[in-house]
Amino acid sequence: MFQQMANKGHYRKVGGSRQGIYICSPGGALLSSVNSLDPDVVLEIIQNGLNKWNELPQMDRYLPKDFSENIEHRWEDSCPEDGLILKGAKADLLTDPPKFSERGDRWNMDHVWFNKEEASLWIPQNIKEGEVQECSTIIKNRLFRFHLVDNVRGQTLPFAPQEIKKSILKVEIVEINRSDLKLSIRGNSLAVAKGPWLLGENDWTPTHELDHSIETNILGNAIYNTKKEIFTEFELVALGRWIGKTQNNGRHFGPDSGHIGILYNLAEDMHEYRISPAFVDLYNADWISQPQ
Repeated sequence: MFQQMANKGHYRKVGGSRQGIYICSPGGALLSSVNSLDPDVVLEIIQNGLNKWNELPQMDRYLPKDFSENIEHRWEDSCPEDGLILKGAKADLLTDPPKFSERGDRWNMDHVWFNKEEASLWIPQNIKEGEVQECSTIIKNRLFRFHLVDNVRGQTLPFAPQEIKKSILKVEIVEINRSDLKLSIRGNSLAVAKGPWLLGENDWTPTHELDHSIETNILGNAIYNTKKEIFTEFELVALGRWIGKTQNNGRHFGPDSGHIGILYNLAEDMHEYRISPAFVDLYNADWISQPQ
């Protein structure tokens, strides 16, 4: 119902971004909507919605009699309870030498999901100090296609598999202390999207050909408990240089390239951190439930 309502909102189209503030009736009638950071604009839209609410017949101000509290599908229902959930923070970095006029004050957050089986792929198969293993394609695709992207200022686009030009991510066991494995993570990546969109028709399909890239250097540490089969510590830092802009990532009025910093660590076991990753619908993982 929300999608049908949002299609009539400020974007007035099917698919693509539906970000914004929506004022609606319990029955799903759209009263007003906007996507704006201007508090005066938001207040005006709320007031417009209230005015339309006051015009509604009394019967339309209540939930329908056949209303069900059971939601048919939420991405959060697939949250991997026994897997690895990372929370991320991203921000623009200063240039070298620093130009404060070219660094915005925006920042963004996201989450990365790995189920239990995928999380175990971070661990080298041969458990001994000094063992180094290249991460699996599953892990590298998850990070490099969907998460090491330039979405500091807004929603950006994911990368197709063939757009990942460099994909190196190594894990080393640096210390073994009883059931704890202390891990060192190193890597770098290069993703280049130039030309037509390669991921088919979906909510992310842009209206233009692509011309953007991001190159990253990655450094991290983690502790994995082999007895409990969980990560007890995890921290990953990526420094990235982006070039070009995408349809909704808010870069249109700034420079054509820049640097961003990305930090991932373990998400707390709290309901607030069950937020699904932005591109979870493209993870292509069989443990993630898709809408019917």
